[in-house]
Amino acid sequence: MALIENMSGRKRGSGYERLFGDAQIGHLISRVQGAVISAGSELEKLIADKVPTIPDLDEFLERGVLDSKVRIASKQQVKKSDKLNAGGSEPDFLIFRRYGHHTVCHVVELKDGDAFDTKKSAAEHEAMESFVQRTARNIPFTVKMHFCCFNQNDRDEIVSGFKGRITPESALTGREFCELLKISYEDILKDRAADARQNLEYFVTQLSRIPAVAPFLEVSPPENSIADERAR
Repeated sequence: MALIENMSGRKRGSGYERLFGDAQIGHLISRVQGAVISAGSELEKLIADKVPTIPDLDEFLERGVLDSKVRIASKQQVKKSDKLNAGGSEPDFLIFRRYGHHTVCHVVELKDGDAFDTKKSAAEHEAMESFVQRTARNIPFTVKMHFCCFNQNDRDEIVSGFKGRITPESALTGREFCELLKISYEDILKDRAADARQNLEYFVTQLSRIPAVAPFLEVSPPENSIADERAR
């Protein structure tokens, strides 16, 4: 997961500074927001490191033969492809999976969150449909499109998050996405949890150093005081 300490953030004039009335707090929260935004890209990289990537997408599409059960092509590969006219609407992943003698190309848009405004939901769905319509004829396999919300375990909630613009059949939970790729969902969560702990420690430490925050910090009572309070 993206680390807050690696984010630069906005030091002056951010909405967070106006919200809290303090430039240092505003800068820290701006860095947190930057990490949230970057977390999606970090998730894509984490996934790509665990699944074999197609070396040359155009050559692979020309040959039309999958040499293993699962391979992926990243957004960057799709963007560079001459055979696929992505037109700026590249999905996050093309997942090629063989089922017996039949191969399917799963076109996947991967999201870290699961709630989007109406305008964004419509744009995401339109971009995906446009990509599939323009490129399916150049993909020598059955093409299916999916919208995955990695941290959501309920397809109906994913459909709701997209304001009903997608169908339950095109929705993918994070666990289903990992099953499609034949990787462990739990391992991904563990990798991200390690960074979450580091983010928590960094955020609390940095926040406690801001002068405007100091008056609001409470010192924890000693253990015997807690015990006495519980006994009352």
